[in-house]
Amino acid sequence: MAWSNETYLIGEKVKVEGEKGFGVITRIDLPRGLVYVLFRRMREEAYPYPEAFEQGKLKCEVVHKK
Repeated sequence: MAWSNETYLIGEKVKVEGEKGFGVITRIDLPRGLVYVLFRRMREEAYPYPEAFEQGKLKCEVVHKK
């Protein structure tokens, strides 16, 4: 995957609607339109990208954009 504006999200904490704790974005698959979030106990879920952010399903806690 080429570095682009989306890569600053990788490694950031996100709050997922309907989940208790926080997750961490592990990768973004642009051709498929998916963002993968890793939760505790090594559970990884895929969400549609960028619709999940636009609909408020994922709320990112970006500290700073590089």
